[in-house]
Amino acid sequence: MLEKFRTVYRNYLFIKIITVILVVFFSVAIIVPLIRIAELFGINIREHTGVNFDVSFGNVFFFFLFGLCSIGIIWFAQKYIHQKKLSELGFQGKIWRTLLIGFIVGAILVSLKNSVLILSAENVKYVKVIPTDVSFLTYLAYYFYFMVGFIFWNSFIEELCTRAYPIKKLKNYMNPHIVFTVMGLIFSLGHFVLRDFSPGYFLSLFIFSYIFSLLYFYSNSIWLPIGIHSGVNWVEFSFFGTNWKLGAIYNIELYNIPDWSYNYANVFILSGFLLLIIYLNKKGFFNKYFSRENELEIKN
Repeated sequence: MLEKFRTVYRNYLFIKIITVILVVFFSVAIIVPLIRIAELFGINIREHTGVNFDVSFGNVFFFFLFGLCSIGIIWFAQKYIHQKKLSELGFQGKIWRTLLIGFIVGAILVSLKNSVLILSAENVKYVKVIPTDVSFLTYLAYYFYFMVGFIFWNSFIEELCTRAYPIKKLKNYMNPHIVFTVMGLIFSLGHFVLRDFSPGYFLSLFIFSYIFSLLYFYSNSIWLPIGIHSGVNWVEFSFFGTNWKLGAIYNIELYNIPDWSYNYANVFILSGFLLLIIYLNKKGFFNKYFSRENELEIKN
């Protein structure tokens, strides 16, 4: 039965497209039944998302369970449909250097947006979040979870499921920008499962997704978009969060921000960064610094 499906998959493009989209959809939509299961145990995930995430055993458990389920779905598709290893999806190259470069770029990128918000706000208040009675070791333990178990884990899941897998599977069979667009819609709309819809936030998410897709496509490395994704989230949680258990150091409170700035400043900044990536690719930047590295890694 499975072999017959593989034959149909190889021979018909529309079957490839439908299969890949369904795999991506289920890797994201698995959060819905998990939310229902969590509610049976009295855990309300909907009210503890993003910077409001409550670092409790139940929330952390279901957060990791969601990640494992999403990765498991991609692994299952790779092994039993495509008959490929998970490592085929861009895990080549130097990990730590690429992650660090991406992290710094992501931190700078989101800092530009936050600088615009701070400058346009009528009043800015800096509130220290870390309680004075918390020991250094206690804070260090929570911060370790924040960096590894939350920042990196979240970025890894999203980049693997909504970027690396679909782009790798479809880029040789159709215009990759169509793939970027479809995955951008899935990535963006998936964030509104647990929050109200906002046009400005949707556009920011969509352009972010497109940027991550381009970076993966140009570099053939999953580590670069993971690094940028992690850097963006680190700044947001560290300086605009209220939960010290989830990395918050200072909470920058902004008052009376103009609507245009709050909703669309990030859209313009990301659009500029998108154009920069396209320009760098035309100048051969990614071929020079990534393609050769990946080829050497594959040969080794």
